[in-house]
Amino acid sequence: MSTIPTPADVYRRQAHPLIAPGPHDPAVDGPFRQLYERGITGSRLIPATQLVALTLASHADWETGRIPADDQPRLAGLVAETELDAGRVVVSLQILEDRGWIRRASRRERWDTADAELTIPSPIMRRLKRKRRRS
Repeated sequence: MSTIPTPADVYRRQAHPLIAPGPHDPAVDGPFRQLYERGITGSRLIPATQLVALTLASHADWETGRIPADDQPRLAGLVAETELDAGRVVVSLQILEDRGWIRRASRRERWDTADAELTIPSPIMRRLKRKRRRS
């Protein structure tokens, strides 16, 4: 019996709850989008994935980090804005989702119709909050 997971096993797995610990308080923590951008630029993500993340963040509200439904860039918008091919954008979005930088309502939704939401992985959020409080 093999212990190597099949693609179907990987797809059925629940995403890890890597979102920020506790609610984000802009008065104490600073603007969410600023924390998100600092986290992305300080991460070890490949440049194309960082570009997709920062392009997605450019559509978000500065204080809350929420992307309004009418301003969701979706796949076509990200391809046009980043000038990357669609396959590379999809891979970047999947990497961002798997690592806890974005999420969508359902993993069954395709990226060309799904609304993306910015999130920050909890270990990185704790580090960013500590740095913010020290300065």
